[in-house]
Parts: sequence; structure tokens; C-alpha cells
Amino acid sequence: MLLAGALAGSTMAVTGTASAASGAAAVAVVPAGPGRELSTASFTQMTVDDAGRRVWIAGDRVHPDGSRRGEVIGVLHGGAGPAVASADMAAPLSGVAVDPTGSKVYAGQSDHIANYSHENGSLHPLDPIPAPADDCGRELVHTGGRLFFTSRAPASPEGCDDPVGIGSVGVAATADGDGAGEVMYSYTRVHLEGGPGGLLVTAPERWSPTDDPDLGIYRVTDGADGNVLEFLGERRFAEGGTGPGMDFRDADFSADGSVLAVADGVRGTVLLGGQDARFLDNPYAPLPEGVAPTAVAFSPDGKWFAQGGAGSGDAADLTVVFADPSVERQPLRIAFDDEEAGRRVVPRGMEFSGDGEQLFVVTSDQEGTKFWLHTIQTREALAPSSFVDVAHGPAIAGKPIRVTGRLDLDGLAPTEAPQVTVQRMAGPDVTDLPPVPVAEDGTFVLEDILPDRAGDVFYVLGYAGDEVHYRAEHWLHVTTAEASGTVTRGRR
Repeated sequence: MLLAGALAGSTMAVTGTASAASGAAAVAVVPAGPGRELSTASFTQMTVDDAGRRVWIAGDRVHPDGSRRGEVIGVLHGGAGPAVASADMAAPLSGVAVDPTGSKVYAGQSDHIANYSHENGSLHPLDPIPAPADDCGRELVHTGGRLFFTSRAPASPEGCDDPVGIGSVGVAATADGDGAGEVMYSYTRVHLEGGPGGLLVTAPERWSPTDDPDLGIYRVTDGADGNVLEFLGERRFAEGGTGPGMDFRDADFSADGSVLAVADGVRGTVLLGGQDARFLDNPYAPLPEGVAPTAVAFSPDGKWFAQGGAGSGDAADLTVVFADPSVERQPLRIAFDDEEAGRRVVPRGMEFSGDGEQLFVVTSDQEGTKFWLHTIQTREALAPSSFVDVAHGPAIAGKPIRVTGRLDLDGLAPTEAPQVTVQRMAGPDVTDLPPVPVAEDGTFVLEDILPDRAGDVFYVLGYAGDEVHYRAEHWLHVTTAEASGTVTRGRR
């Protein structure tokens, strides 16, 4: 079932948005631990390379002598290679993208797109990709087998936020002979977001509070008809021409492409149909009151949805919930309010790993001059499971033993019939026993034959977890005795 079908229908207006939690029951907020401080003094864009197991971040670095250089860094999150890969180039640097194989990394510069080959953390420069001049900060995205990028040269040095001058969205040529060129034009800066199946979002910035820019959804084509993009739908956020327009902060598609989440500075999280841009009801718990929305992310495995923001004090700047709204569980809430963690989630500063097991979050200090990368293990948002009341009967060497206990699954029903895995350890001997079924009330019974030799035996009970529960493990220590009447041969 598409995620859009699991959401509570569509609405005619933006009544399905979520921006502040009021009157809700108090939930625990977890303080964030220290993150990895980044060397950049600015943040423009991030992307996750699942093939190369790296998080790529683009920005500028300020050196001790005050000089400024562009820097793209790739932080390893698994696999082999150096912990951090980097490339130095002219400032300003804005925008980063990676191809699906992880073998090419692209970074936006003012007069071209820098192009690097990548292998195990080593970056080697290739011929730059031509692009129109840009003085306002590029965004890059690789989707549908093509590299798209923004360009904007304002009419004046202060004109990046004014509706004067023309910006564009361009597409790079490919090795297969697909041509380069501009695919659309805009009077304001444009943000880009890619999605599954070659989906592409274009989101212009509003140049005044009364402006109502139109968000567009497209699909990348083979260009056989001369058009690289197929138009799917557009949406203006102001209702009937009244009220403020879209105040874009971030956007992301669900794993199946049926839902587009938009972080709007006025409304909070807005959900749209991923194929037609219609408004959808929003069943997700909003960020706390007073936390300004900055980022949204769906996990590519379809399991998680995250919202990031900028708050103060111990208010949660990050929430993580199940993407399927039918799974009723309180969100994992994390607050960033520490000199070693940052104070807020930066706009467009969240991405999941491909398997959904990690959420990468970029935070900054209040001034936006220092940045940290955090890795959130999504298992922390799973309901806990544990073994309780584990006990055993008489333990006689070579005789049957009976172990009983209960698997406690917090809050939610398991998504499949649970089983307990069992491993017996007796000295150097390790034996995997058949899994034990768990009854509806959580109880289980293990029956086994103890080793012939008396001594210490350990039973390792395990639960592998399910879609909504985290795994659990319990070690049971059993001291066995010789059977009564056993003749022990002594020394002569």
C-alpha cells in the first residue's frame, strides 16, 4: 500500500499541517550527545552516499589567516577508507550531489560545477561541468540518472532575495550523449529535491511575505520528446489568494514517492501528494510549540519520518516517528542545546542512510558559524523489549531442565509471531538450540537436556526484534550438580 493511502485523505486547504504541539501529554526529551564538529564555517547542502558509505557536506572553511576556501567533505559511516575525505577549492562553495554508484561527487562553484571521481575516500578532479554564473548559492541534486543544478546571477550584489534578474535550473550532459541545458527559469532562488523513480521538486523562495511561490513536482524522462522533465503537479500554499505563501525550508519524498513532506517556516510540516501535489492530512505529531521547522526526512526503507527544527532550551529540536501513521507510538524527541552539540537543526540538514538505521543531522550554533554532524541510531525510536521472570527448575547433569520466562514487548503488538532464539554454552562447547515459540501472553518454556558433566552452563536467550520492537538478550547462568548416587572415581 502506498504511504499516501495510509494517510487520512486529502483536504481542500492546509488544515492538515502541523506546526506546534499544544495541550499534548508531556513526553520525554533526550538531550543530544556531542557530535562531530565540522571544519566548515558555513553549510549549504548535504547528501548521503550509500554506495560509498559517506555523508557529503558542502561549505566554506575559514583558515587562521582569515582566508576563505571552499571545502566538500565526506564523513565515513561504515565500510573502508579514511574517516573523512575532502577536497579543497575556491570559495564560495555551494551545493553537493553524488551519483548512485558513489563514484562521482559534484560541488557547486560560482562559474561551474566541480566534478570529482571518488573511490574509498580518495577524490580526483575531473573536467568541470559548464554552468551559468551563480552568485546566490547553488543547489545540486542527482535524480533519474541526471544531474540538476540551480544558477542565479542577481542584477545587483544585494539582489539575491529580490525578484530582479533571472535564475535557472539546469541539467548536465551525460556520457551517453544526453545534452545539457536549462530546463526552467525563475525570478527568485530555487531549491531542489530529488526522489525515487526520478522525481524532482522545484521550490522557489518567496521574495516577500505576501508572495506565493508555486512548488512544482516533475519526473525525469529519457528526453525522447525533447523534454527532460514531465510535469506532474504544482501547489501554491496560500488559501484562495489570502495569507502568506510557502516559506520553504526543506522537502523530502517518502520511500514510495507517494508523499512529499515540506518544512514550511509558517505552517510547520505540510504533506502533499508526491505525484500530483494535492494537500494531504498530516497525522504526524508536530514539533513542540516555539520550535521553528527547518528540515524533514523520510527513510529510504519506508520505516521512519523525521522533523527537525530550531528551538531553545530543552525543547525538542528533532522528532523521529514511524512513517506508517497507524503505528501509535510517542516520537523519539531529541534536544540540541549544548556547546558540543549545536543549538538547532540547520535548514535541509537531515538525511537517512539507505537502510534507515541511521539518521544524519547537521546542527549549528546560534550564530550559524560552527557546525556539527550527529548520527542518530533509529533503533532508539523502537519500542523496547526485554526478558523478565526467567527461572529454571532442577539442574542435574545429564538430565532434562525446564526454563521459563516472559518476553515483554512494550506497548505495541509484534508484527509477527515472536520466537526466542537459544544458545547453550558449556565450557568450550557452544550449541544452537531450536527456537522457542512465545505464547500470546508473552510466556515461553524451554526444555533441554543438560550436558553430562556437572559445572556451569549458560543459556543465551535472544529476541531478534521486529518492525516496531528493538532486539533483546538475556543470559541465564545455571550451575549443574551431579545426579545423586553417582559414583565419583577418586585417585588411588
